[in-house]
Amino acid sequence: MHTMIITPKPNDHEVTILAQEFNRRGYSVEFFIPEYVKVIVSSNYFGELFDSLEPKAALVRGFGADATQKIFFRLDLLSAMEEYGIRLMNSRNSLEISSDKFLTSVYLERYKIPTPKTVICENPDDALTSFEDLGGDVVIKPLYGSKGIGISRLTDKGFAENVIYSLAELNHIFYLQEFVEHQNRDIRVLVLGNKAIAGMYRVSDSWKTNIHAGAHMEPIELNKELRTIAIKSAQVTKTEIAGVDIIETEKGFQVLEVNSIPGFTALQKVTDINLSSEIIEFFLNNVN
Repeated sequence: MHTMIITPKPNDHEVTILAQEFNRRGYSVEFFIPEYVKVIVSSNYFGELFDSLEPKAALVRGFGADATQKIFFRLDLLSAMEEYGIRLMNSRNSLEISSDKFLTSVYLERYKIPTPKTVICENPDDALTSFEDLGGDVVIKPLYGSKGIGISRLTDKGFAENVIYSLAELNHIFYLQEFVEHQNRDIRVLVLGNKAIAGMYRVSDSWKTNIHAGAHMEPIELNKELRTIAIKSAQVTKTEIAGVDIIETEKGFQVLEVNSIPGFTALQKVTDINLSSEIIEFFLNNVN
């Protein structure tokens, strides 16, 4: 049997582990690397590419673009695959929503999932006004990105003005979110379909709680409320395999982000559940 993983980095540690899980189940794995794709539209490129797949599906582990044209091209590749009947997990629609912090915020608010107040705009004057409207303590984030890279906290109007007008020169979109006190920790929950599989605290010495930024993991027992908000967040953003980031506040749980390419290495260190096995088992059970 033959299957596919879509990834810009076939040698990534987690991609390797997932490929090994496929191998244990008797599947050979082909890697679809967007950088090396050459599509000849007049031929049956996609039809021939996927003829040998069984099931006719592919596991998506990123599309790895940081330039606008590349982002659209790689999303187009996913759309083309789906047009040719390839079942993607996660889907192109999921990646478009959850990779874009603006769309994620819109979907969370639309379905009444608690999330911090957020403003998105192009005009730097509007951004500076929004900084004050949000209480003069905001987190500014890139629309696309992960691991906490490019995220800053603005608490001083003069500094905020410098940052905002500098970013305006680079044609940035402004995504401003009110800072909500969370005791320097948040919660990551891995969701597969309608189940919250496992979770962890990410604890830091500062307000940034990404593992990449130096936070450490602590185990957590997921209660019903946490499971419910994590599963609903994944479902409304159309994300079957999801990492949901949640903070505890004075007003209860609030969702920050939904990740459609969730890492699992850190989470694996605080749970006895074999996460890669759960992911592949879920994939195979639901694409057939």
